[in-house]
Amino acid sequence: MKPKTLILMVVAVSCGLGASYMTSRLLADRESDVEKVQVLIAKKTLNMGDILKTPEDLFDVKMYPSGEEPKAAITEIDKLRGRQLKRSLRNGDFVTADDLIDGKTESGLKYILPPGHQAVGIRVTPESIAGGFASLPHSRVNIIWTMRGGTERASFAKILLENILVLAADTSTRVNENGQAMPANVVTVALKPEDVLKIELAKSMGTVALALRGFNDSSRSPVEKVDGDGLRTGTVQGLTNAEEPVETSGAPPVSLPALTPIPKTGATQPKEGDPDFQNFKLHIIEGDQQRSVNFKLDPKSKEVINDGVRRSNVPPGPQISPAPPAPDAVPPKKN
Repeated sequence: MKPKTLILMVVAVSCGLGASYMTSRLLADRESDVEKVQVLIAKKTLNMGDILKTPEDLFDVKMYPSGEEPKAAITEIDKLRGRQLKRSLRNGDFVTADDLIDGKTESGLKYILPPGHQAVGIRVTPESIAGGFASLPHSRVNIIWTMRGGTERASFAKILLENILVLAADTSTRVNENGQAMPANVVTVALKPEDVLKIELAKSMGTVALALRGFNDSSRSPVEKVDGDGLRTGTVQGLTNAEEPVETSGAPPVSLPALTPIPKTGATQPKEGDPDFQNFKLHIIEGDQQRSVNFKLDPKSKEVINDGVRRSNVPPGPQISPAPPAPDAVPPKKN
């Protein structure tokens, strides 16, 4: 490369670097002249009803050029201290005065009641609210309905409503600062209109209890309903909402449990040379009595080998005697 060309390249690169430096300095000077405003944004998800005791632990500061900051956003941390949230905030959301409850002018449940919900009071006892922990305002609970009927099957406990927001314990809508339990005589919860009717009917037919849910637990319970018969026999199973309601009066319907294989011992042991029978036990329920019958099933022909299944302790029906044979007809005598 010629010396003249090399010199021109060095001069061009130097001029480019100089121009870039001057441009960056100019932009920096312009930015430094722009006034910036700080805005408080949430560090994590905050729930409706939370009291902001230490807002510096819950909010970060984000700088915005003046005029570009969110409208009505709060910029001073002291304006949040001790305030209560009217609605939930997500991580990164800024907070405004409309997100906070004004204790002077906004006292009452209507400012923390979710849209489309109504406030309903439930009379409780200490044991029905876990000693006062299930009545903490802004916690989430399951509402358990228990009804005692005339029979075991008619008696049941059921999760009537899940993940319900607690609004107040008696007249208090705030949690104690020390986080202790809040025993109450009446717990107010937020319910949709159709659930209001359910809870009012349930209160008139049985008892209602509140079960405290874990923090941010939105899962559904695997067991929804347990009746007295299942509780006694140890065969408690979850039931779905689609199941027909349990009868509350009269005799329980006869139900036959699934066939249970039994070991090949005793009287059910097949004789030598017999096919490889399958042995089963049939549970028969007759009114308030139960009995079991063992039988064998031929796996090929599906024939049942048994003395027969008969009803027990059932009085025989009236015996009908056969009609006596008609006397032979005697032909009339001729004159």
